Amino acid sequence: MNKIYTDRIGFTLAEVLITLGIIGVVASLTLPALIAHYKEQETSARLKKFYSIMHQAILLSEIDNGPIEYWEKGSMVRDENGHFDQAANNILAEEFFDKYLVNYIKVIKRGYTTINGRKLFQIYLPDGISVIIGNGGCIDLVVDTNGDKKPNFLGFDRFIFLICPNNKPAFSSYDSTLDKDEAITKCTTEPKYCSRVLQLSNWEFNDYVYPLVKQSIN
Repeated sequence: MNKIYTDRIGFTLAEVLITLGIIGVVASLTLPALIAHYKEQETSARLKKFYSIMHQAILLSEIDNGPIEYWEKGSMVRDENGHFDQAANNILAEEFFDKYLVNYIKVIKRGYTTINGRKLFQIYLPDGISVIIGNGGCIDLVVDTNGDKKPNFLGFDRFIFLICPNNKPAFSSYDSTLDKDEAITKCTTEPKYCSRVLQLSNWEFNDYVYPLVKQSIN
């Protein structure tokens, strides 16, 4: 009976430690990119879903309330000093939502949140998205793709959409007149335009350039 003998069996402790060190270095280099890619995919999917939900809600509401160009939206209110009247505009935003949208969107929670000292009307959707709704020149929708989780910056996890009944299209990302190159340029310094970049990229982050500034809601 023949036997095969070897000088040793298995690995030494030093070899195991070296291997684990190499694995750790590779993981530290690749994991951040994988996590960032996953977050982009998640954000992309949620923006697509939100846009579809809103588009469908408007179509259904038009059946009951007539064409959107005839929907009543209160003019932006200013106080006696000419400053934006947050409380009065909150009321108008909530009235618009309750009249034209609430019956066509599943909302699990609604209320007010405070950002930068401002009290803002907010709703939560079943998939974790939150939407701040404001009344200005249009109805402003600030979509937070991960709810109240950080970073809470425009162009990162928050994106602005508009409902402007007198415009075509009435529902769109911020400034639907911009082409992709214009939107990319503006997005880098003014994050409110970043939703336009993504809309023109089918909500994918392939060509997306994150803003140079981390800006909350002004």
